[in-house]
Amino acid sequence: MRKIFNILIVGAVILSSSACKKYLDVNQNPNSPTTDNQVSPSLVLPQAIVTAASAMNNYDNVGAWTGGYKANAGGYGGWGTVWTYDFTTSDYAAVFTGTFDGINQLNYVINNSSATGPFKYHFAMAKIMRSFLYAKLVDQYGDVPYTEVGLGLNNLAPKYDSYTSVYQAVFADLTSSIAVMNTAADANTTAVAAGQDPLFGGSGAASLTRWKQFANTIRLKMLIRAKNVSSLSAWVTTSKAALPTASADYLTDDAIVNPGYSASNANQFNPRWSVYAWNNAGTSLTSGLSNVPTPWILSFYNGGKLADDVRGQMIYASYGVSVTNSISGNNFTFIGPSTNQLGYDTEPVKRGVAGSYWYSGKPRATRPTGTTANAATDVAGVLKSAAMGTPLLLAAESYFLQAEAALASVNLVAGNTATLFDNGVTASYNYLGKNAAGTYIWATPAATLLTNYKTGNATSPLVNIALATSDEQRLESIITQKYIAVNMITSEEGWNEYRRTRYPRIVNGATGELETFASIKSAKATADKLPTRILYPAIEFQVNTENVPKGVTTTTPIFYAKPL
Repeated sequence: MRKIFNILIVGAVILSSSACKKYLDVNQNPNSPTTDNQVSPSLVLPQAIVTAASAMNNYDNVGAWTGGYKANAGGYGGWGTVWTYDFTTSDYAAVFTGTFDGINQLNYVINNSSATGPFKYHFAMAKIMRSFLYAKLVDQYGDVPYTEVGLGLNNLAPKYDSYTSVYQAVFADLTSSIAVMNTAADANTTAVAAGQDPLFGGSGAASLTRWKQFANTIRLKMLIRAKNVSSLSAWVTTSKAALPTASADYLTDDAIVNPGYSASNANQFNPRWSVYAWNNAGTSLTSGLSNVPTPWILSFYNGGKLADDVRGQMIYASYGVSVTNSISGNNFTFIGPSTNQLGYDTEPVKRGVAGSYWYSGKPRATRPTGTTANAATDVAGVLKSAAMGTPLLLAAESYFLQAEAALASVNLVAGNTATLFDNGVTASYNYLGKNAAGTYIWATPAATLLTNYKTGNATSPLVNIALATSDEQRLESIITQKYIAVNMITSEEGWNEYRRTRYPRIVNGATGELETFASIKSAKATADKLPTRILYPAIEFQVNTENVPKGVTTTTPIFYAKPL
């Protein structure tokens, strides 16, 4: 653990040493590389993977606010555009800039290695990670800089490439990287040590298999997302032949980055924990106190829409038990956790809790707090401890992608949709039932939890997909369960899939807390009162003015969005 953090420290020093040259001592340009020193790719790769993982917090934050997973708690103000969706170029800018931080570091590895040289496995891993980031980026923005990124002082204002060309180039990179990983090492090959790969643990056979599964899952997601896009549909038809047909060739376990996060050093805390939970002194952090779940998302656990007390208990503090808030001298008692509809601010508004409501403390009988919670090794759920890893792509999402791809109306891969669907739900229980070290600690096996879940929702096709009578109903079941599975983990995928499919189903224009997840203070004139995208960041209008797309607003549809 300590070794990989030492590698990251060395890498960070190297990567920062020439930053002033690249950014001309003015504004940081996210399209410029972060190093021009000739440093071994083996030193930069782990830093680049961790930087890429850190960017995922920005994506989850966007999805959590716009996709109905969290809302404002009482006692806090200044929500502004979070409520109205009138995003500016300053809102969520870190999605763009943070992603390019990772891309720039990965470009260094790629530019200083090759598919046939001694660092070929480093090269392939970096290309897969870069492809993962670009797919994420395109899914939020559409057109982005690609072909001219990484040229440094030779081009500080790279052109924007179309989403169609970037998608196709990324897919090709994933395919070629898998081919590299299928070639055997020779006497000149430099192995990727376990400490150089905080995602899958190096270039051993088992680790390379997981890298290829990861790449295949990204490819499958891209084809599914592009299938109904007119400018990409022909490419999808041609490209699907490159996909493997066996489920074992896709992720069967969660893709999680952990360079050795630790509760013993504040600089080694998991970044998500450092947003919502406690700091190293045991002080509760503001985002945890000022954010609460929505009644909408709770309805998928507490019986409002579906009954799933187990995942409710895994995820949320005080789930199903009595909670009292003292507000303006008065006590208000309710069944936990605290919830609020986004935009509601008329007191009494339920308060957050120390460490956030996404730290359940379960399966402990008593929820730990502060430094005890930071170091806990026996807690499951979404927030597990300061030593937890950062998920990039859940096995649950992999199975739900396959379930959709196997539908007759989609026809991208072979497979049994019902079995893959059940595997996805089981995988969700499996992730939530693990502690920070990745050990399943919930008393009841995940497979049994699936059985109980289906029994408890015996008449719902959203849980028992065999009850669905058409592919459209099956799609609704798949996307709804994916929406539940990514709750406060990779929430952006819930929002992405809502835009693509319009599931989970909401009542357009409604204001009821179980009818919609749109803010009651939404300023959007769209039928569902939701934004369709975030905006390119202000820095692009400062340093890349000629190329950044103009006229893009928060109601400009993202390319894969289903019309309302």
